[in-house]
Amino acid sequence: MIRAVVDTSVFVSAFIGRPAAAPSQVVAAWRDRRFVLVVSPRLLEELSEVLRRPKFDRWSGEGRGEAYAAAFAARAELHSDPPARAATRDPDDDYLVALARSARADMIVSVDLDLLDAHLSDVAVVSPAEFLARLD
Repeated sequence: MIRAVVDTSVFVSAFIGRPAAAPSQVVAAWRDRRFVLVVSPRLLEELSEVLRRPKFDRWSGEGRGEAYAAAFAARAELHSDPPARAATRDPDDDYLVALARSARADMIVSVDLDLLDAHLSDVAVVSPAEFLARLD
């Protein structure tokens, strides 16, 4: 079974986006247990922090954002946050690469160009649509 680190940007896109869109379909595939989701405390905290931002209030209000993040925490494979080394153009994304490497994930799923353009030799970084194609 594929083991994947899913970037916060995909989770947020799924949370506020259309159910038929690729990010939403990634979350649906996880709910259907079609892949193993690998997370860390930092990834979960980032997701919670983003969903608490005022611009997401209309979607995440009344505890919806907290419940959404808690669902991933409850059923994902939790790993500690390993030390991050420079791997992408954006140092804030390097922890995802370190997590994928330390957890031996097969890939990182992202819509972030800093990750998609990283050209990593040991971990594939794919878009939600490409990830879904690989699941089929």
